[in-house]
Amino acid sequence: MKSKITDEIKDIFSQSVNWARLEVEYLKLTAAEKLIILISAMIIGGVIMLFLVPVLILLLFALVDTFKLFMAAPLAYLSVGGIVILLLLLLFLFRKPLVVNPVSRFITKVILEKGKD
Repeated sequence: MKSKITDEIKDIFSQSVNWARLEVEYLKLTAAEKLIILISAMIIGGVIMLFLVPVLILLLFALVDTFKLFMAAPLAYLSVGGIVILLLLLLFLFRKPLVVNPVSRFITKVILEKGKD
């Protein structure tokens, strides 16, 4: 009788150790998956920014050329510079709804995503 109980306890203990190993492995895989999603989103955002900055510069020069039709060249450059500063100020003032909230929503969605099991 005693050997049967000790065998069962040993079996339960070995199954518990095996279960713990599998849980740790699952945790590692889940963390790796979420980290890959976050890093790939950062890389895609960086590449998009890399391509958008030259386009934005070209559009600003086109705006300067348009303003040159109505005013002197230095005033056109100052006007476009003022517009850029105004846009940056608006971005700074509305940074929470425009930047912080979407980024935090994306990160929490990735981290706290329920399994599809």
